[in-house]
Amino acid sequence: MEELEQVSAIYNTVVTYLVSYSFQILGAIVILTIGVLLGRRIGALVLALCQKRNLDITLSRFFSSCARLAIIGAAVIVALPKLGVQITPFIAALGAIGLGAGLAIQGLLSNYGAGLSIILTRPFVVGDTIRVQGVWGVVKEVHLAYTLLTN
Repeated sequence: MEELEQVSAIYNTVVTYLVSYSFQILGAIVILTIGVLLGRRIGALVLALCQKRNLDITLSRFFSSCARLAIIGAAVIVALPKLGVQITPFIAALGAIGLGAGLAIQGLLSNYGAGLSIILTRPFVVGDTIRVQGVWGVVKEVHLAYTLLTN
């Protein structure tokens, strides 16, 4: 008899929660769905725009992924409070993690920053002959993380 009362209490709690918050849960699902669809669409538009402007494919995909993830992240940030989740501590923790990760990989990030600078400013292009630290070579490929020379 006691188990039946416990099951009945749990059932009543679940039904009360669903009745009270069903529209908020539905709203969160709709927001997430729209965010994912919009993120995919905007990511594809950014990729098409970058390819139209003849940007490097690596950089184009990077911009596309960043745009898609930013839209989906914004949708998650908007949807979580609908479910009753407090996002302020979560965002603060993400900031601290981002700072720690940035400090841990700052050497790698500087290489990517230099690669991005080379791709955007185009001081040399594929086929140019350049000298780097006393070594002459012909630029074969320019990537975000490295530039490939042949001598």
